[in-house]
Amino acid sequence: MMAQGILGLGSSGSVDLNQDLIDQLKEAESTAYIDPISGDIEDTQAEIEATDEVATKISELLDIMESFDLYTSGTNVFDEVSATASGTSVSFAASDTSNINPGTISVTVDQLAQKDVYQSDIITDKTAAIGAGTLTISVDGTDYDFDTTDMTYEDLVTQLNYNSKLDASIEQVGDDSYRLILKSTETGLSNSISITQDIASLNLSDATNHVVEAQNMKATIDGTDYDLSSNKLTLQSGLSITAVEQGTSSISIARDDTLIVDQITQMATAYNELVDLVDSYTIGDEDNAAVISDSSTLRSIMSDIKSMFYDSYGLEDEENAFVYGISFNKNGQMEVDTAELSDAVTNNYDDLKELFVGYAEKEGIGTRLSSYLDDLDSLDGTLTSFQDKLSDKLSDLNDNLEDETDRIDTKYQQLADQFAQYTVIISQMENSFKSLQLIMDMETSSN
Repeated sequence: MMAQGILGLGSSGSVDLNQDLIDQLKEAESTAYIDPISGDIEDTQAEIEATDEVATKISELLDIMESFDLYTSGTNVFDEVSATASGTSVSFAASDTSNINPGTISVTVDQLAQKDVYQSDIITDKTAAIGAGTLTISVDGTDYDFDTTDMTYEDLVTQLNYNSKLDASIEQVGDDSYRLILKSTETGLSNSISITQDIASLNLSDATNHVVEAQNMKATIDGTDYDLSSNKLTLQSGLSITAVEQGTSSISIARDDTLIVDQITQMATAYNELVDLVDSYTIGDEDNAAVISDSSTLRSIMSDIKSMFYDSYGLEDEENAFVYGISFNKNGQMEVDTAELSDAVTNNYDDLKELFVGYAEKEGIGTRLSSYLDDLDSLDGTLTSFQDKLSDKLSDLNDNLEDETDRIDTKYQQLADQFAQYTVIISQMENSFKSLQLIMDMETSSN
């Protein structure tokens, strides 16, 4: 009798046997070609995540360094002040305190600026016709004429409000009574209104209907008299003062020295966290490779940052961070002697500001480092380029993985199809042989 199947083909269970063999071959080839690519993808994804963490930590350091930046959009920490106000006659405000010197400012308000306000006689129907006539209003030396022929009171209000210097309205002053109220848009004598008319129903020009007279704000600030059309004034230092009521108020302004020490301490903390993070991802050991395989970019960045702290600053290169309680230990960590730094803030404020903030012609640590850190993630910045390189690498690896997966899938699908065809042919041959064997057996039996 013929042995069952040929290499297991065409015999009972041959389909399962053939598929098992194909699966084993496919798994072996996948291990050789797919697994290394998958491993590279995992490693590259880990590199990208690690680099993103470093970028976040750099951004945190940048946020702190911007408080020492000469060109900051806000106020750098050396120009921050604390203020204590007393009295209710004025309110104080400043968006930029860089030019406000420490000290006390005293303000006495003798008179508030006011708008000119007129009212008409009582009106019983605001939609009624005014009657023919002319209303002439003079503001800041210019006359404005209003012909009231065919006008209602509401129409007149509309016409008056077309003039940006006038503010008109009809107000209900009783259950069935109204008045036309006319005001100057701005306060002060320069915005006062004078009225002449030949319209009896309005009577705006009557002295008793001139209910509020325009006047300037009069105040004394540190002994200097002010006579202004507005209740708000801004000193050259940038301090805004708004008069609220008559009386005396003052504001005491002091430099916020504790904030400077706190910010420098936070700078050291953020720098040290960045150092630790970069080391943790770029330094491997015998058992574990570094997460970031190409550490040269990050090492170069850290070297640039550290060199800025070691540089000399000031117009004569006379300032150095190490003079003011800042140092580095053997592990590269920044240390701050807060007692020494506090003493420098008190006794060498200008020198310390020169060190950290600097001038346009000689930038300080904060200004230089802010610019450097900000450029790292610009469109063509060093960190951006490194991140783009990793992203491109990951994209290429994913393409390779897809290509190899498709190649292997196609290869072994074709092999499976061939095995299936061989199985059919061999099965047919085996069936033919069985028929022949049956005939031979029958002939043997008959003999």
